[in-house]
Amino acid sequence: MTTGLWRGLLVGLAALGAVMVSTPAVASEEDGESLRVVIAKVSDGSDQVIEQALRDLEGLEFRSYDWFVDQARSRALNPEGILTNPSDLMWAMDGGAIGLIIDIVEEDDQDYRVRFITDEEAVAEHEFLADRGHDGAIRRGGATVIKVELERFLGRDADRWTAAMAAGREDSQPAEEDEESTQEVDLSDPQAMRDAAAADDEELLQILSRDWLWLRAHLRIFNKDVSVAAENAVFTHNSGQFFGYELDVEAFPFGQSNPELMEAGFYATFSHGFYDMTVTDVSNGDDPQSVAVSVTNLTVEGGALYRLDTPLEDSNRQVRFKLGGRYDSYSLTENPAVPNMSMISLVLGTRLVMPVATEEFAVTAGLDISPLAFFGAGSDIFGADSFSFGFGSELGVLVEVMDNGFLSAGYSFRLMRSDFSDAGEPIHEGSELVFSDSEVFDLNHGLRAGFVYQY
Repeated sequence: MTTGLWRGLLVGLAALGAVMVSTPAVASEEDGESLRVVIAKVSDGSDQVIEQALRDLEGLEFRSYDWFVDQARSRALNPEGILTNPSDLMWAMDGGAIGLIIDIVEEDDQDYRVRFITDEEAVAEHEFLADRGHDGAIRRGGATVIKVELERFLGRDADRWTAAMAAGREDSQPAEEDEESTQEVDLSDPQAMRDAAAADDEELLQILSRDWLWLRAHLRIFNKDVSVAAENAVFTHNSGQFFGYELDVEAFPFGQSNPELMEAGFYATFSHGFYDMTVTDVSNGDDPQSVAVSVTNLTVEGGALYRLDTPLEDSNRQVRFKLGGRYDSYSLTENPAVPNMSMISLVLGTRLVMPVATEEFAVTAGLDISPLAFFGAGSDIFGADSFSFGFGSELGVLVEVMDNGFLSAGYSFRLMRSDFSDAGEPIHEGSELVFSDSEVFDLNHGLRAGFVYQY
C-alpha cells in the first residue's frame, strides 16, 4: 500500500471520529433537551455572577469557558481572539453543540458591553450595556439586566429556539413587542447604546417596584418557662398559656431606586402578650396571702435583611438572612414571688419559605442565634456578672388565598441561657432567699396564626 493511500485512510478515520464525537451533542440540542450556553471568562469574576443569575432560567445548559477553550484547541484552533473570528468560532460552536456564547467586553469604567453570539453565523446578534459595580465587576443588578435581555432575546427568536427551549418553557409564549422595542439600536453610537441600557434599567426598576414589602399580623399563644438553679436555691416559674399578638414587617425599598441594592432591606417585629395571675405571698409565715398580679410580655426586634430571592422570580420562594437586635421584657406588678426580667440580644438568623407541590402552598422554617446577650431587669437578683446566649427556631405553613394574600400558621420557640457569678440580692425585702452562681434558663414558645400581605 502506498504512502499516499495510508495518509488518505488516516485522514478519513480522523474525520469519522470527529463526526462520531460531535454528532450526539448536536442531536441533543436538536432534540430539545437544552440550549448549551458558554459565558466568556472575566478576570474580575463577573462571569460567575452572571451565571448565578441565569441559572434560574429553565432549558439552559451551562458549560465553562475553560471547557470551550479545550473544545477549540482539540480542533487545532487558537482560543486567543476566537470570539471575534466567526469562521473559527462557527466550527468550535458547531463541534461543541454550543447554541449561545455570552461575550463580555469592557466598554468603560461604568459599563460592560454584553454580546449574544449565536451558532447561526457565529456573530453577535444582540448587544447592550450592563452596569458595573463600584469595584468594576458586574454585580447582581447588572446581572439581572443581562437576565432580562436574555429572556427577551430568546422570546424574540422563539421560532429558532423552540426545539432547544421546549422542555423548560412549554407554558411561556413570546410576548408581543411594541414598535419601540423592535427598533434596532445603532451599535456604533455610544449614546444610542446608553439610551437602550437606560430603557432596560427603567423596565427593571418597574419590576423591582413590586414584591418589596411584606406585612404580617398574627394572633399568638405565649408560654414562658423560667428555671433558675443556684448553689443554695432553686426557682421555677411557668406562666401557662396566655394570649397576645404579633406584628411584623419586611421591606426592600432600596432596589426601586438602585437595582444594585435590591437584595438589601430591613425588618421589624413587635409582639405583645398580657394576662393576670395570682401568686402566694408566704413572707408572713403562717398567714400566706394571695396577690393578684398583672403580667406584660413584650418583644421588640429589628435590623438589616439580605435576600437571595428577587421579584424577577415568578415564585413564592424566599431565602432571607438577618442581623439585628432584640429586646425582651417580662414585667409584673409588684409582688413577692416572681421578679421582673428583661434581656437585650444580638440576633443572627435565616428564614426560608419553600413552595411544596404548588406555588399556593409553602412551608416556612427559620433559625435564630443569639451569640451575645445582656440580662437587664432581674440581674441583681440572680447574681452579679452574667453571660447570656441562646437560639430559637420556627416552623410553619403558608397558604395563598388571594392575590398576594396568605394565611399563615406555625410554632416557634426561643431558649436563652444565662450564667451568673457571685451572689445576688434577696428576691424581695426581708426574704432569706438569695441566689449565688446561678444558671438561668428562659424558654419562650407558642403557636401563632394570622395573615400575610405581600405588596
